[in-house]
Amino acid sequence: MKHLPRECENILVQVWSAHEKGDKSLGRLFLAHPHAVPVVDELLRAGLLERLDGEIWLTERGAKAARELVRRNRLAEVLLQQILEVQPERVAVNACAWEHVLSAEVTDTICTFLGHPRHCPHGNTIPPGPCCAKSSRTVTPLVQPLTTLPVGGTARITFIAPRVSRRLDRLAALGVVPGTKLVLKQKSPAYVIRADQTDIAIEEDVAKDIFVREIKAEEEGG
Repeated sequence: MKHLPRECENILVQVWSAHEKGDKSLGRLFLAHPHAVPVVDELLRAGLLERLDGEIWLTERGAKAARELVRRNRLAEVLLQQILEVQPERVAVNACAWEHVLSAEVTDTICTFLGHPRHCPHGNTIPPGPCCAKSSRTVTPLVQPLTTLPVGGTARITFIAPRVSRRLDRLAALGVVPGTKLVLKQKSPAYVIRADQTDIAIEEDVAKDIFVREIKAEEEGG
């Protein structure tokens, strides 16, 4: 399917979301709104929407397109809010922008990275994708805060998302940067990690800012 103008994609998402909530009156609203009529007409001509009994419905092709847009939007919301800790009032507008640009491959990568979440931060269902079908059970995210790593666990730093900007400079000076392989030595009374044969003590708040991917024993052996 060729790329649709953003205003067309927005209409598809609105129809999907309204029908998901059981609201069937959106069609009349669109047809009564002068700015929406040309966009709806374009989607009708493209075979993505159809008019039945005075209402606007998604066709099979339209539902597929809308489903992919909704999936990208809701996965972006999870990533922005739970991992990147974007302020709640900025999550929706940024997720809306992402839904229009993410490719299918990147979307599946984000979904796997997040552990195939079932719901967005607002409690709405995230339509599953091909990557979810490969997993028969709920899995943990591939990348998690350092605080979730078990003592004695080995991991590699994927990214650092400091709540306080000066922490990044401090960690960099200690050699704690993305790509660094580390072992978690202890969690109390402070977190102690070993990186490049050096033991480094950090506070729990700092450990929460460091996101790692655990390296299993079989991976090290392989």
